[in-house]
Amino acid sequence: MSLFPTARSVPMSSSSSRFQITCSAASWSERNEIRLGPPGKGRIDGDTRNFLNNCELPVKQDNPRQYVAQIPQVHISFIQTLSFDRSLSSINNFLMQLLVAVIEVCFQRPTDIVRRLLSGDLDLGIVGLDTVCEFGQGNEDLIIVHDALGYGECRSSLAIPNCGIFENINSLDELAQMPQWTKEKPLRFITGFTYLGPKFMKENGLNHVSFSTADGALEAAPAMGIADVILDLVSTGRTLKENKGGIVLRSQAVLVASKRSLLGRKNSLDATREILERLDAN
Repeated sequence: MSLFPTARSVPMSSSSSRFQITCSAASWSERNEIRLGPPGKGRIDGDTRNFLNNCELPVKQDNPRQYVAQIPQVHISFIQTLSFDRSLSSINNFLMQLLVAVIEVCFQRPTDIVRRLLSGDLDLGIVGLDTVCEFGQGNEDLIIVHDALGYGECRSSLAIPNCGIFENINSLDELAQMPQWTKEKPLRFITGFTYLGPKFMKENGLNHVSFSTADGALEAAPAMGIADVILDLVSTGRTLKENKGGIVLRSQAVLVASKRSLLGRKNSLDATREILERLDAN
């Protein structure tokens, strides 16, 4: 079951032909640089930097505490057409200006990468698929242009206790068929996935469910009597040892883009194509 639209890459035309963008001089106020948001903190920060280096996309960062840097190896040239009032010239009504698009790197928290893509402050981002699904919430402006960067693997898994009324329950289907769950007494989940969790449970026939959240480890919640089942992120085999409910979502680092940026800005499309070519050559 697909929880979010994914694609290995977006369809892109050949980069050999020039592209002209026509706009009025007064309205052309978009930035020339393309903004890429990699994680500045979190579980895939260091792996992302190593991955970009291996793909010959090293980030030039003069100060390790600097939050804005550049990838100088990628420069996308394009032609911008600036239209003028015809009364200004009876011969020419446009000016051809060569611009160079620079990849500006803005280090962000993983959750903020998704938010900045949706707000238009970023054009591209590198983040875990689980974060895109949870915080993108199915927004159609987010397009996953490369769904398998090959690192940051983890999974969102269901953990059902091995005791009490759950001793012989080994799957989500069996959990859904238990007669105990009613509107008055729902199955209690504890999770950090406040969007993905309810969506997944509803799609799998669990209608009488309540959700609560907690910071840090969630394993103690069933033993404390504050939850029945855990839905959490698993990156090692030692986490959620009692996991016998199955995997909700497999995740790894992905390259995600703003559809508005890809469709509305030619240099964004060209930069994405160039980055994809380098990623696929790695």
